[in-house]
Amino acid sequence: MRVTVIGAANVDILTKSADKIIHADSNPAVVNLSAGGVGLNIAVNLSRLGAEIDFVTAIGADPLGAFLRESCESSGINTSAWIVREGLSTGLYSAAHDYDGELYVGFNAMAVLESVGSRDVALCSERIREADLLIVDANLAVEALEAILAERGGRPVMADTVSVAKAPRLGGLLPKIGILKLNRAEAQRLTGLAVDSDEDLKLACADLTSRGAGRVFITLGAQGVCAADSRGAVFVPAVPVAVNNVTGAGDAFAAGVAFRYQEDLETQAKYGAALAAQHLDRRIK
Repeated sequence: MRVTVIGAANVDILTKSADKIIHADSNPAVVNLSAGGVGLNIAVNLSRLGAEIDFVTAIGADPLGAFLRESCESSGINTSAWIVREGLSTGLYSAAHDYDGELYVGFNAMAVLESVGSRDVALCSERIREADLLIVDANLAVEALEAILAERGGRPVMADTVSVAKAPRLGGLLPKIGILKLNRAEAQRLTGLAVDSDEDLKLACADLTSRGAGRVFITLGAQGVCAADSRGAVFVPAVPVAVNNVTGAGDAFAAGVAFRYQEDLETQAKYGAALAAQHLDRRIK
């Protein structure tokens, strides 16, 4: 299985409070620095599953970029098409987690990835055409996303909405997306519909598939996932697990769905849920 992933690579600075976070105060915590980013996390998870990965991203000409490249290459990922931007910093994501592992607040600085345009995409067109599956994330600007999907030919495409703010970047591209992964809040932003109940979720899925998305996976945290295609929706429960770190769990889910992209909807959802559970149990050290 050969997969080309085009998306974010950034350095994650993850903080976990020793006790319940007190707003506007200094909180004792543990801090961990690691390689991250939606695209990178999906690529690493797929590589661990045995897929052959070409990963395309943009970094700054700085030590953090070198750290990310070394991290990916140590996981067996091809980084030869990376774009290095002089004058821009490698992406950073900083997240504060409460004592129970839930995300309290996160910040991202991804200007280097948003600098990627259609000319950059043209340089990696061979990797797009040779892939069995193409994966993109909405950290990319609309211009880059449009150029990538124009190069895809008949290859299946999976897209991750990334965040509420960036989800609308995929709104006009749904007919070219075979697999769409998003969470509840991102689904609400992309559809404009309430997503409070199971029936709401089914309506949101129906909206997205009617607009062209092939399969839709809306992650619901501890409630599992709502998965749908043009024939309807199914609900798959989450795998019970102690939650130590939510950052990256959605990316692990996405990798599981991608790895089983040729199988039925429910199998994809279950495999994604299993990988997400493994990630949730990992501690911030």
